[in-house]
Amino acid sequence: MAVLTSQDYFFINGISSAAVGLYVDTPPVPPMSAQRVTTWATGIDMDSSSPDDVWENITLTISAYKFFKSADFSLADVYAFLADARTLQLSRFADRYFKVRQVKSVMPQMQYDGQRIKIQIGFVCAPFKYHVDNDEIEITEDTLQNPGTRYSRPVYRITHTGACSLTVNGEVLRIAAGAPSPIFVDAERMIAYSANGDNATKYTTGNFAFLKPGANAITASGCTVAVTGNWRDY
Repeated sequence: MAVLTSQDYFFINGISSAAVGLYVDTPPVPPMSAQRVTTWATGIDMDSSSPDDVWENITLTISAYKFFKSADFSLADVYAFLADARTLQLSRFADRYFKVRQVKSVMPQMQYDGQRIKIQIGFVCAPFKYHVDNDEIEITEDTLQNPGTRYSRPVYRITHTGACSLTVNGEVLRIAAGAPSPIFVDAERMIAYSANGDNATKYTTGNFAFLKPGANAITASGCTVAVTGNWRDY
């Protein structure tokens, strides 16, 4: 019997679901996260509210299937593939990926033909969609473009021979003379560290600047800088 496959699949931690014979039945469309809102009881006809800069995790459900050539319907390879999922990428939206918080559910169901199992897989993901194209950028000009639609939390790699500073959109970060070189300033984790991963936050003073969508003013004094943008969209 010929085994039918689909052109749609997904990636977990960079590995295609096709590697375990798992294909997508109905490709999902990435949703937008819900924004939190603060509401005040004012005692009048309508309460007041305002949006917060806080976004909820999103739930993404993938309907997939797997064919079998015999009565051995083991899904052990599928479950191993889904275990410890950290990133999720869809074949029809290959330039973005999600950060997986949890594989919420895996619901297999035998199909009428007896040769196929349909699997509903639920993922809880971080609120935003991250750019796959995220190469480190050497700073040679005084402007850096953020191609995303949401501010990013970048990693700055700063190479120096003494005390130096980095200014991003007017926010100044100073590096002390005794800091390791290069020193990595991680605005996602709010920590600085050496190339060996040793904590070097004590050598920094000032802000670990985010990068707004569009143009960002960036200047370095006494050092060279490279940026991994961690670009993301709503």
